[in-house]
Amino acid sequence: MIPTPPTRRSLLAAALAAPLAAPALAQRSPRPVGPFWPNGARLAVSICMMFEADGGQATGWQPGPGGGRFPNFPAIQNRTYGALEGIPRLLDMFDRRGVKVSSFMIGASIERHPELAREIVARGHEGGGRGRLHVSTHWMGRDQERDFLRHGFETLRRVTGRWPKGFNAQGLQASVNTNALLQELGLTYSIDDRSRDEPWIETVNGDKDFCLVPYMGHVNDLNFFENRQRSLGDYEQMLRQEFETLYEEAAARRRMMSVPLHDFVAGHPAMMRSAEAFLAWAATHPGVWFARREEIADWALGEGRALTPRDARVMPVE
Repeated sequence: MIPTPPTRRSLLAAALAAPLAAPALAQRSPRPVGPFWPNGARLAVSICMMFEADGGQATGWQPGPGGGRFPNFPAIQNRTYGALEGIPRLLDMFDRRGVKVSSFMIGASIERHPELAREIVARGHEGGGRGRLHVSTHWMGRDQERDFLRHGFETLRRVTGRWPKGFNAQGLQASVNTNALLQELGLTYSIDDRSRDEPWIETVNGDKDFCLVPYMGHVNDLNFFENRQRSLGDYEQMLRQEFETLYEEAAARRRMMSVPLHDFVAGHPAMMRSAEAFLAWAATHPGVWFARREEIADWALGEGRALTPRDARVMPVE
């Protein structure tokens, strides 16, 4: 008896019924064993306080008749609040909690409020670098961007006596040249990364190490209170759940938590109370290290280098 040849339908049915072959799993190196942070700390919690008051924001102007532009006074006043009320309030709160933070300062903000920039550094906080104005650099040519960055850093040094170790671009919108330029200018790290919950190393300028100490947008006070109009309860719950998950994971791997605060957002009375409530609660957990970003970068590039991942930035698919 001659067997009937299989039809296309029967072959397709057989293929669908067959179990899918398991894909080959990539071989992963064993996860490193701690201690992951100085003095055996379990979790690093790092607060960024953005000093953006009167920093040349585009929102300070609004279009008018005849193609002209006019001052947008409500927007300007919203930003000025950060210098006159927000940062002084946050600095007092950090003193109450015994926490030191990293404050990334726009050059124009420093020039407008030099006494405040000096006070931030005098009270033990890190003075981080930003450009001359509150604009992103991703569209700039290399020479233009270098001059833009250097101007902001020189302003910081002239006013506070400190050359920055770390950098933050407006909206994290750095260019393809930024990290190499920062390394040339003597900086060791940037926070313009959202790819990990730990610091990592990128090689720039041929063979130079440069550290990325990530900054997370989903726990950003600006996203909650200015852009999304979420509640204080939502904000505190997000911070606590972020902390709880990372604290659990930190028993077996290196973890850090980013807490971004802005002078004109978290510096308001009600919002400051939510940030303070979180810090007080987090401090009740053993092994929490409230670290400035420069301390994290120094550890990741120094004693903790063996545990620090090395990678290249992921570029978009063309």
